[in-house]
Amino acid sequence: MKVTRAARAQLARDAARIRADQQRRGASVPAIAAQIIRDLPITPLEAWRLAYGWSRPHVVEAVTQVYQQDGLAPPGLTTAMLCRWEHGQARPGPDYVHALAQVYQAAPERLGVPMSLRVSGWYGHRMPQQRQEHLMPSEYPELTAVADSIALNGSGAGSGELAEHALDFYNLRYSDYPPAVLAAEVARCRSLLMNGKLRDTGTRRVSGWLSALLGNLAHHTGDASAALIHLGAASRVGIDVGDTWLAGWALGAQSMVTLSQGRPTEALELADQALTYADTSLRRAQIAAWCRLRPLAVLGNREEVARTATSARRHMDTAEDAPGRFGFDRAEFELHLAEALLAGDSVQATDHARTSVGLKRVGSPGWAAATAVLARAHAVSGAYDGAVEAGLHVLEVVPAERMRSTTQDRLRRLVADVEGCSRATELRDAVRGR
Repeated sequence: MKVTRAARAQLARDAARIRADQQRRGASVPAIAAQIIRDLPITPLEAWRLAYGWSRPHVVEAVTQVYQQDGLAPPGLTTAMLCRWEHGQARPGPDYVHALAQVYQAAPERLGVPMSLRVSGWYGHRMPQQRQEHLMPSEYPELTAVADSIALNGSGAGSGELAEHALDFYNLRYSDYPPAVLAAEVARCRSLLMNGKLRDTGTRRVSGWLSALLGNLAHHTGDASAALIHLGAASRVGIDVGDTWLAGWALGAQSMVTLSQGRPTEALELADQALTYADTSLRRAQIAAWCRLRPLAVLGNREEVARTATSARRHMDTAEDAPGRFGFDRAEFELHLAEALLAGDSVQATDHARTSVGLKRVGSPGWAAATAVLARAHAVSGAYDGAVEAGLHVLEVVPAERMRSTTQDRLRRLVADVEGCSRATELRDAVRGR
């Protein structure tokens, strides 16, 4: 039987009470964990976390530190994965079992995840004459297989073609994976290409596009500094190898990140640079809507917002949608129009946001972003209940590890938009809970 969220919350409160009672008696963490296991219907893995009084994000950070201390790349662990392990819905692989044992200072058997005797060469215990590659969780085998095949092929025949296929996979499947998980795999693939013997222009171009992906992923995980580093490298590679769209897209993404840092004038300058590389109708529509509209709106230049929106629409109407992270479609176009019009015309903003929502699959990153903007449009027009409901709906549908930082930022702005209404506290608490 599925345990409800309310029941889970009650179990956590009961565990906190047990921990406090045991601490007053001077009990050790192992003794507290044992008491929680005896009194509550939860797994040993969850009991140990609660015995320490740690949150899931704290454990994820601690596991990441274990990996880094051993010289390995950060893992793709998320709070949702840890939650599934704790609830018995999935089992951590041997690398993670070993790391969790170090974090909790307890044997795997005591955590309820004993190490199989058939497994050798797990994390921290490399097999002789073998290089232990960083293992990703088994939840995404089709993703990890991509870089694994790049590693298997090495610099053999067809390496350039394989690299192109890997790039296409990451581009088209960008929204299918949690940003932190995808970032780890894209970084692994780029590292394999850079460490290989192939240094031809094609391989360097693909590596540049992978850097662009890493920049976008860093932005979606809230790391603006890393995003600007990756995107800056990508734009320079694009210029060096003559890939004008790589140069333009990376400059456009830098504009987006710069705007998120509260620098609209610099963002507009970067957008104008990106526009010089836009050589098709779709790309002109993309740079205009994605990069120019929002900084113009922030700067309060409504006349230029109107002109840019008209130009972008003209280009969009003569173009065909292109899939993938580097592409552009009508749903994203409508999203950016809606966001740029929030302060000036809430009625049009609502219409554009509603159109964008209708073009996206419920639960997808694009749907979440458009729904958050629709909620803000409701708030601006004074429909506070509808705004709060839409914001809560996003939080209910989209798992925490799949929520992009850009959508989180929109929800935080929504909290400010509804400040003073009767349900503002409900929304604020829900957003903070993420």
